[in-house]
Amino acid sequence: MNDLDILYTLLNRLRADSSIEPPVREKYEKLVKDFPESGFEQAFPFDTLSEEEEAVIRELRKRKLIETAIQYHGSDGHFYHIDLRGEAFYQCRAVQRQDDTDLEIFSSGAVRDSCGGKSRSDLVSPFALERIGGVLREGAEKYGEHNWAKGFPVSRCMASLHRHLMKYMQGDKTEDHLASLVVNGIFCLHFEEMVKRGWLPESLLDLPDYSVIPRVHNNGDEPYDT
Repeated sequence: MNDLDILYTLLNRLRADSSIEPPVREKYEKLVKDFPESGFEQAFPFDTLSEEEEAVIRELRKRKLIETAIQYHGSDGHFYHIDLRGEAFYQCRAVQRQDDTDLEIFSSGAVRDSCGGKSRSDLVSPFALERIGGVLREGAEKYGEHNWAKGFPVSRCMASLHRHLMKYMQGDKTEDHLASLVVNGIFCLHFEEMVKRGWLPESLLDLPDYSVIPRVHNNGDEPYDT
């Protein structure tokens, strides 16, 4: 969350507070919108501020949204300096977990972990999920629900996946080959994760390990020395 995001979070909180008078919201909104050009500190000639504007500024300061100071600018006279880095700004910026995981702060004031670096399964197409579910329904009717989760060699999954891919490329429409090959890929992913967690035997991951096959010279006579 950058500085401007924090300011807009505070502004949204102000907008959502029905006890805030409109002039107070409007003044803070203008200060926030001027931030990209004017920065945190914005100065106004002291003698141009009306009593009503001064009251609004006092209210913003009371709510810890701003800090203020009066400074003398020589021949230009005294200026009212408004700093948008009030206590509320620093509190909002400092909100993060002890493990330095950034939090997302909503306009209501609610806080949750940010989505950064997390899996986004919510982005999977619901239409693809429906077709995948159709294949799993057929399997459940034939073999029983979650039968596949008991585990079988991933080589069998890959063989089935390739058969469905071949049929799909041939234009066969007798069944949903594309969804079936995806389901076999899902089985492989699941079995890998279950083996990693120690919940299924490693023997299920029975594809060839090409990294242990000795490399040979170009003439194919002898393996490389290692």
